[in-house]
Amino acid sequence: MIRWAERAFGVALALPLMAWALVGGYSRYTADDFCWAGVLRTDGFINANVHYYTDYSPRFTFTFLVNLAELAGPAIVPALPVTAILVWLTALTWAFVQFGVAPWRGLVLAELAVVATLQTAPDLAQSLYWQTGLLTYVLPLTMATLLIGWLRRGVQRWWAWGLSGVIAFLAGGLSETYLIPQNVALTLALLLALGFKTRRAHLLAALLGGVLALVVILDAPATAGRVMGTPADLRLTLSASIATAYFQIVRLLRFFPFTVVLCAVVPSLISRGVCRVSGRWFLLVSACVIITLPFAYFPSFYAQNGNPPARSLIVPGAVLIGYVLFVGFALRAWLAPLLVLERTRAAALAALALVPVVAAVTILPEQASAAQYAALFDAEDQQIRASREAGQTDLTVPSLPTNFGENFVSADRDDWFNQCVARYYDLNTIAAI
Repeated sequence: MIRWAERAFGVALALPLMAWALVGGYSRYTADDFCWAGVLRTDGFINANVHYYTDYSPRFTFTFLVNLAELAGPAIVPALPVTAILVWLTALTWAFVQFGVAPWRGLVLAELAVVATLQTAPDLAQSLYWQTGLLTYVLPLTMATLLIGWLRRGVQRWWAWGLSGVIAFLAGGLSETYLIPQNVALTLALLLALGFKTRRAHLLAALLGGVLALVVILDAPATAGRVMGTPADLRLTLSASIATAYFQIVRLLRFFPFTVVLCAVVPSLISRGVCRVSGRWFLLVSACVIITLPFAYFPSFYAQNGNPPARSLIVPGAVLIGYVLFVGFALRAWLAPLLVLERTRAAALAALALVPVVAAVTILPEQASAAQYAALFDAEDQQIRASREAGQTDLTVPSLPTNFGENFVSADRDDWFNQCVARYYDLNTIAAI
């Protein structure tokens, strides 16, 4: 009975993932995407990467990958959300298996982690559907998952240690929002490993990779241009970061209580036989999360003197979801007496399955608006290309609805994004009516 209940619960979790993938299938170039593609068209692959590192963005892994994506062209954009979901699910399943979870149950827990993270993301459209946001904030979460699973696997070979460093280095080159908490978490983990005299070569290699990524970013000529004036006062930055972490926790508990319950209870229902979490490790992990979480907001407050963009909050959101799942594993000792009967566990899973089913139902209406925008964009894209082929280089086009909160082009021909769009289409100027 319980096996069928677990499978049915896994199917229920797959429904919102399929709905998000379906909506993401209507994604199109937006805002910065035109800038990346335009510079690639005029400068070429190598020069484009040099240009970004010296003049615009020090995120070396991101700029390399976004240029690869632009080589494939706009056709790759609708495929990125579903690809990101599938790859992240695979990585999470593999990571759970490294901790002793059976593969099928690992897949269910992976689905739960991805569903909870995406559902609670403050700006899912810019985090998942937007090519730039996906590569900046969702991809490092996948690489963090791989790193955790690889550290747990603990292959004691020089090449394995090197791989830990490479993963941390490349993941750190995607986003400072991820890099800083990664390095803090690795530092804390290494200190714990030293205290408990456990194997620490992998942690040291990963930390060195993260520190090297930080050095490459700080040394980039483009970094000075991205720092908005003088860096903020360190105490004020820490205070703002801690306060923002507190409010994101409150937001999670207030607006997504059923998702929190889901993450806290399901591990006890399906993870039978996995080693239990001791009280000492629960306190140590909790302390590490409390220390690490505020550093996800630190770069924005310190370097740019402003609030972190909502799309970036999926990174600390994933940390919170991961911690709630950890709490779920820790609660098994208390919940086990209540869940001895398979019938009880099956009934609980059936009731909890309503949460992802309802989530899927609320996502589906987004498909219609996404499909409508995609149709309007495709028609305008064809018209722009036809006008350019006819020799027109200064175009005025109809306005499109905002997409992911951003305009296609505005009425100002000198606007930065208008110039990016013009460069992408090989025009002199473009503006909206």
